[in-house]
Amino acid sequence: MPYIEPYIELGCRAVLCLVFLAALAGKATGWRAFVSSVPGLAPGLPAAPVAVAVPAGESAAVVLLVLGERAGFVLAAVLLAAFAAAILLALRRGTTATCRCFGVAAAPLSRVQVVRNLLLIAVAVTGWVMPGGHVELAGVALALVAAAVLAAVLVLFDDLADLLLERNL
Repeated sequence: MPYIEPYIELGCRAVLCLVFLAALAGKATGWRAFVSSVPGLAPGLPAAPVAVAVPAGESAAVVLLVLGERAGFVLAAVLLAAFAAAILLALRRGTTATCRCFGVAAAPLSRVQVVRNLLLIAVAVTGWVMPGGHVELAGVALALVAAAVLAAVLVLFDDLADLLLERNL
């Protein structure tokens, strides 16, 4: 029986890939809405180049993670930290911007998105510190199912927070 670390590393890769793929799909289907949301998060920066850079970075992270490159974890963590910082700064400015992280659906900016990004950073760091290695098919299947469930929770984090908490966080 191999150690559990390679499965944790694989699961972390899968969670990040699934979340970024959901974000990319949402942005592709709601591109105009996403571009129009950029000034609320990054005032003073040109909306179109920032709107192109975000999915480019997310795509690069997915490619690196799929290829098994440890740099994918680092890129994911850096992107997520930048997203969290942008949200925190927007909240500090008192903006009424919305989070279009996953495309068309527009959730008002709140600390909920920051928490989600911090959780995803924890996934990236965990994956980065875990050694890869030999894995067996049954363990891979279990890791991927667990990753899919966690990714779904993180993608739907705003909706779940609305159900579980009052939105005035």
